[in-house]
Amino acid sequence: MELQDYWVALRRYWTTWLGVALAGLLVALGIVLVTPPTYEATAQVFVASVDDSTSGSQFVNQRVTSYPQVADSRTVLAPVIDELGLADSFSDLRKQVSATNPADTSQIEIAVRDHDAGRAARIANAVAERFGTAVEELEQPGDGASPVSLTVTNPATVPTSPVSPLPALLLPLGLVVGLALGAAAAVVRSRLDTRVHSEDDVRAAWGAGADQLQVHAAPAGRALRAHRPTTSLARQLEPMAEHQLVRVVALSPSDDDPAAAAAVVDQVAAELTAWEVPVEVLGTAPAPLTDASGRVGVQFRVGSPQASLREWRRTTQGHAGVVLVVAPGRTDRADLHELRSVLDAAGVRVLSVVLQPAPRRRAARAGAVPRSAPLPAPASVPAQLIRARTPAPRDAVPASRP
Repeated sequence: MELQDYWVALRRYWTTWLGVALAGLLVALGIVLVTPPTYEATAQVFVASVDDSTSGSQFVNQRVTSYPQVADSRTVLAPVIDELGLADSFSDLRKQVSATNPADTSQIEIAVRDHDAGRAARIANAVAERFGTAVEELEQPGDGASPVSLTVTNPATVPTSPVSPLPALLLPLGLVVGLALGAAAAVVRSRLDTRVHSEDDVRAAWGAGADQLQVHAAPAGRALRAHRPTTSLARQLEPMAEHQLVRVVALSPSDDDPAAAAAVVDQVAAELTAWEVPVEVLGTAPAPLTDASGRVGVQFRVGSPQASLREWRRTTQGHAGVVLVVAPGRTDRADLHELRSVLDAAGVRVLSVVLQPAPRRRAARAGAVPRSAPLPAPASVPAQLIRARTPAPRDAVPASRP
């Protein structure tokens, strides 16, 4: 996939993208609200050499890096547990204590984390005191004084703010992770989606001869009225109807929403009527062909994709061709390809494909022509060519296939 394909996937499935991002943010918020706060208290211990000579300083610099390992040893923590009367075991307390030696320093920083801020400070100070004593005893030779001296230079104070959880860190992290997972989910949905959404999808599903197929689709972004798919179809039919009667069958590849094709016919009929082109809209039931000599204009009929080859040949006899109405996001590519095969087998010409969103069931579409109201006829048009909808009922076309 190219970068543009990823952008199209994110724009098409923006609800999935933002939904997963919101879920990530809510998970992070839940962690912040559920996780008890943890406080950290730190005490600093300075290591000095008893010997003021250069050799004493070198000794301290060599040994100080190994002292942090003593801070969480049993030698230090067992007396602290007894001194403070803690209910924690040695292993539990050891998980709370950590010690580090900042680079190029002779200091040891002892940090204790606990859910109680005051308790963390008491433990940190007790560990620091016991740590200094333990190191001096370990460095003390059998018959002499210890060569090092450890002093608690900065006792731990009670922390006022927790170190975890951090809302300022977790919430943005949850949002970023959610956006990344949502984008991945949108791309996966795009790759697995077999529905038709754009002109490229129509041509990909059409197969051979897709380059010659005329597709009417709204341009990307906000489409102007002059660029509506129905307006483009009306412009295609207008010159064809100047000198003859053009009979057109409109249908949708999917029979789930038959109103899609009827809505396109309504809008195209309104466009052509405004341009003073005679229009007649018939029902779905095939009717005997009348003499079209001397007549001009466009005659529409709404068909069904479930009709048999025989019905298609009879329905489209004397017609200019078929206009396929594809509802973006609702028509499957397999349905479009299958209908193309049926039309080819019946020898039916496809005039064009219209990418038009399905009409809302409870809202009247702007520009739609009421099915029961006749379209006005200009004075220059003979009475027999009045632009009117015939009252023919929408009888179902036989659904049998050969």
